[in-house]
This record gives sequence, C-alpha cells and structure tokens, in this order.
Amino acid sequence: MARRVLLLLAALVLVVGGAVGGWFAQRETRDAETVVETTTTTLTTTAEQPAPGLPAAVDDTRAELLAAAESGDYEAIRPFIRSTAFAYTFGDPFAGGPIAYWRNLEKTTTEKPLEALAEVLRMPYTLSRGIYYWPFAYDVASVDDLTTHERELLAPLGPLESVFVEGTGYVGWRAGIDPAGTWVLFVSGD
Repeated sequence: MARRVLLLLAALVLVVGGAVGGWFAQRETRDAETVVETTTTTLTTTAEQPAPGLPAAVDDTRAELLAAAESGDYEAIRPFIRSTAFAYTFGDPFAGGPIAYWRNLEKTTTEKPLEALAEVLRMPYTLSRGIYYWPFAYDVASVDDLTTHERELLAPLGPLESVFVEGTGYVGWRAGIDPAGTWVLFVSGD
C-alpha cells in the first residue's frame, strides 16, 4: 500500500513538474530487506526562477550569486565570500584569496571560473551532509550512475570523462551553500 501511495505521489509530481518545465526521475535502491525509493528533482534554473525545495535563504543566495556570475564581474561576487574558511582550492591558500586565484586560472589555463559558476548554479542541486551542492552530480560516484537526461544536463561542463574520475566520482566545478544561505565553497578537482 505504501509503495502504491509513493508511486501515485511520484506520478503527481511528474505531472506537476511537467507543467512547470521540470523533469523528475525516480531511482530505486534495493537490498536484501528493503526497497528505498527516492525522487531526484532535476530542474534547470535561472536567477529569476526559484529552485524547488530549497530553503529561501539558500535560493536567494543562489539566485544573487548566479546573477553576479552572469555579469562576468569578479567584484560582483566578492560580497558572497564571507569567511576565511571559504573553500576555493585543494592546495595552499592563494595570495590574494579566491578571486585572485580564479583570475590567475583564467590567465594561465583555459578555465573560466565565473562561467563555470553560472553554469553549475543553473543546474539541479543535491543536499549532502547539510550543504546544498551544485551541480547535482556532486555526489555521483560514476558516469555509469547517470541517466541519459542527467548526462545531457551535465554536457555544458565538457566531456564527462573530464569531470568524473573513476574511483573518485565527480571532480568538476562545484558550488556549495549552507542552509543559512552562506556560500561556503566553489572548487574544482579532488
């Protein structure tokens, strides 16, 4: 009976989601004793369009940060970096902090951090260990775990082989916002 109710709710979400331009996928995990069903929301969003299911503070920060990233102006994102604990590199801190680091990446590599930030913030999110992460692939272990639609959503980030490492999972650009609406990370790599 509970499974039937869950399936009916999933169908309702699919119908409603389709009406607002969304896409929903149902994944099922089985083990010897239980069947666990989860619904993964995968909607692309804009600065003006709220991401469903996010706390207001998180969505407000996401929308404002997306607009700032879309402006192409690093100074527009500076106010969002509120802590010395903000994660932007897996190496040593960079002289001048996150913005200097990203500007250096643009000068010395083909990386475009502001474009990547905007791209991931338009993608669906995932909640992991109390932090909201973009893109949803943050906690996906393998390319093989992605649906065809999820692969299409990730296409703007480049070839999947460049953002997934076998045995590690997703290593492309990712952004994180805590439940209070504080931007806590924007990193790439592992």
